[in-house]
Amino acid sequence: MGNTILPLHPREVTAINTELYTFKFFIKQIDEMDGPINEKIALIETTAFFNKAPVFEGVIRAKFNDHGIFPNAQDLAAAEIPLSVKRKMAAEIKRYIRPQKSFL
Repeated sequence: MGNTILPLHPREVTAINTELYTFKFFIKQIDEMDGPINEKIALIETTAFFNKAPVFEGVIRAKFNDHGIFPNAQDLAAAEIPLSVKRKMAAEIKRYIRPQKSFL
């Protein structure tokens, strides 16, 4: 008798090709926060495209300081797109802000 390993929680796995998603960002506003570290919040107009058709439009807040760039998790969660695309969007927001950070 052969041993068969079954997953603990069987579920259907859906593969999503995140390469088909592209993003457009525009920094709408910068708000400075009071505190000991140089912290700011950027309001970023975000559009996500799937095969060049828009699937999400909205504003994503991103907090940034001397230690890093942190997209707002609540704003990302509100987007009606797959989780893997939300993760890619967060990474792309960080990549978009990083070169501009010292000028904002």
